[in-house]
Amino acid sequence: MRNEGSKLIWPLTVVLLSLSLFATSCVGTGSGGPGGEAAQPSTYQPTPMQPPASSLVSPEVGPADGATSYTASTLSRELAGDAQFASVEVIEGNRIIVHWHGPVGTKLRDLLAQFPRADISVQPTACSPGKLNQFASELLASDPAVNITSVSPDASHLTVTLDELVGATSDVASLERRYSEAAGCPVKVEFGDIAALTG
Repeated sequence: MRNEGSKLIWPLTVVLLSLSLFATSCVGTGSGGPGGEAAQPSTYQPTPMQPPASSLVSPEVGPADGATSYTASTLSRELAGDAQFASVEVIEGNRIIVHWHGPVGTKLRDLLAQFPRADISVQPTACSPGKLNQFASELLASDPAVNITSVSPDASHLTVTLDELVGATSDVASLERRYSEAAGCPVKVEFGDIAALTG
């Protein structure tokens, strides 16, 4: 009988041991920590693919300040003295505006063609720069009360600076109306002393 009991106990021990090992294996792989929570299965998240550096598009860079300044100064120098030319204006660092009166002739067209990569536009003026400058010269020569004359960059008007003594006895609106009628374009009147401006 004792031998038969031993035979029964041995298989039972093997079965219990196997169950114990299986349970231990399940706990090791199914728990996430001391609390016994099941570990979440890991998910694969692919890294976003970056395009190669050579294919990245960078914003277009405008002309260098030096190139823009050179273009503007060249235009001003070549057009100086032309009765249709008022001024060259640089805006936003790389845009050039040529203030011009009347149709664009061959001279200006050929000059602009020398700078095909520059951002240049021609803006028409309301008044003729040549006529404004001629009228200003006549005022300086004939009217002793006129100290300074200045044509606006866009040739929209002429500014005349009169002696301060004239301002004390004259009506500004009347003077501006009289000068504007003579010039054929708007004239603005100011008052100042040459000594104060040059000293």
